[in-house]
Amino acid sequence: MNVATTAPLSAPQAHEVENGGAFVFRRDFLDAAEIADAAALASALADQKRNVHSRGRYAELRWFQVDLDPSLSVCTKLLAELGIPTPNLLVFYYLEPGATIHAHRDLTGAGLNNRIRFHLPIVTNPDVDFRVSGDRVRMRSGDLWCLDTSYRHSVYNGGAETRVHIVVECDITPALRKRLPHGLAARLHDVWFVGVMGLQFAKAVLRNAFADPAYFRDQMKMIGRFVGWRFLGRGDPR
Repeated sequence: MNVATTAPLSAPQAHEVENGGAFVFRRDFLDAAEIADAAALASALADQKRNVHSRGRYAELRWFQVDLDPSLSVCTKLLAELGIPTPNLLVFYYLEPGATIHAHRDLTGAGLNNRIRFHLPIVTNPDVDFRVSGDRVRMRSGDLWCLDTSYRHSVYNGGAETRVHIVVECDITPALRKRLPHGLAARLHDVWFVGVMGLQFAKAVLRNAFADPAYFRDQMKMIGRFVGWRFLGRGDPR
């Protein structure tokens, strides 16, 4: 797969929205030369990509990842900006043309679970439709975005080229927490998130226990890892 190199978008092609779930952490974090270098690296590593999900809803989705070495120059710059010596996730995400990730929420990048996710767009196009809480969010190449995955989010690549982001997921440090949304709206969202995820989990377990037993077993292992990590301080939920 060839990944086309694109310059950063000079201006959003649609209104740019920030909300409690997504906001610009640092504008123009990478310059044009750094973006070009990162895009060339993404193209060189594309033959190492693997499916983000091997089973379940997204198993056939053209959504891939490649693990990144933290010692790469773009990674060292990114981790230094975030103050994170060791991330929980550091990857290129490749979303091919026509691929859709349906609206969903995640546990591992949820602020309520003391985790947060960052997106650094490298290759994008005006027809990528990324939505957070229903709002369309225009992520320009080179801008560093913070995403709380407990908020409902989706993406559709309607363009002709593969969208590539560097994605980092990490524990929330005291310094990062100061830059995250606070107040009543954020607390109410956390309560809503717990209720929604509990209901969705119960429905998924009941459905998959009969429809897809293998995936059901994978889900149970995932939940076991999550409980061990979140409440017992053991391992990592991934």
